[in-house]
Amino acid sequence: MRGLWQLIVGVTLLTLTSCSASYHLKRAIAKDPTIVKSQPVIIDTTVITPIRPSKGTFIINRDTSLTFEQNGVKTLLKVVHDTFTVEVECPPDTIRIQKEILVPKVVYQEKLSNFDLVKLVIVSLIIISLIAFVRRLIN
Repeated sequence: MRGLWQLIVGVTLLTLTSCSASYHLKRAIAKDPTIVKSQPVIIDTTVITPIRPSKGTFIINRDTSLTFEQNGVKTLLKVVHDTFTVEVECPPDTIRIQKEILVPKVVYQEKLSNFDLVKLVIVSLIIISLIAFVRRLIN
């Protein structure tokens, strides 16, 4: 039982006193300072508009058919007896939006304060004491 207690205390002390992640991060930054610079990320958004057909009817006296095309918009004018039909077809548009956002490579977290560390040690000791107490009750 004494050996188990020593093992638990030893592992706990090793865990609390080993090198933290911030230490390793500081060493990495010392070797290569470019790893903390922001890196631009391009967000590409594509919006495609659907085809928008449009029709209208007018009354005139001649039979004819005309087709107009301007800026990709096709317009068909049909005159049959006294009916004038207009058919317009707008092609789909593709709108591309690009934004460049600077994303930091390294995100820093706050270090535990001394009070938080003391709380952690106290809670750890309470848990270890409870485990030892329950083991004594079982034996």
